[in-house]
Amino acid sequence: MLFIVHPNYEQDRLDAVISSVQKEITSKGAKILKIDNWGKRKLAYLINKQRYGSYVLMYFEADPNLIQGLYEWMEIQAQVLHQIIIRLEEKPELTEESQNPDSPSASYIRPAAHAKAGTSTEKVKKAVVKKVVKEEVVEEKSSSAEAMEDKVVKEVVEEEVVEKESSSAEAMEDKVVKEVVEEEVVEKESSSAEAIEDKVVEEVVEEKVVEEEVEEKTTKEEGE
Repeated sequence: MLFIVHPNYEQDRLDAVISSVQKEITSKGAKILKIDNWGKRKLAYLINKQRYGSYVLMYFEADPNLIQGLYEWMEIQAQVLHQIIIRLEEKPELTEESQNPDSPSASYIRPAAHAKAGTSTEKVKKAVVKKVVKEEVVEEKSSSAEAMEDKVVKEVVEEEVVEKESSSAEAMEDKVVKEVVEEEVVEKESSSAEAIEDKVVEEVVEEKVVEEEVEEKTTKEEGE
């Protein structure tokens, strides 16, 4: 198992984290073969906003059925940024030499147990690197999927905004049309009222003229 501890931890605190992991593994009936502290190294990508982490490589023998529980326990450890647990096809030849790519020494070394002579540790390095690369690819694909999802959401929001603006424009257009129609109706009603008023005035004038003619005729007849 390769796990990465928070880079801001001092040596004493880092020792305590490594001891707690070791204790958890042995409590499950596993046997620790070697603990190799690689020290602080730069991460391949940001993890919890951290660019660096303290790498610890730990070899142990355990029942495969215990690995899932160990993995779940590691997941909830806040001091551990990330971990990789792999099963080796062959037992590696373990020596006191560190496998840290940056340094030939290590702070935590335990003697190998039941080491199989002639087995190269290069297989271990390749297995770890292969899994790290695989996880980076998965994360990159996940980021691409999230970017695509964000793009789709953005397009949907833009369509909703356009639709809303279109609806607002249609509502405004309907309002304008309604006002124009109302003005035309009012104007028409006003014109009708004026026409009626003119007709009434005309009738009144005609009646007055007729009345004056009758009165004039009556006066003339009385004079005669």
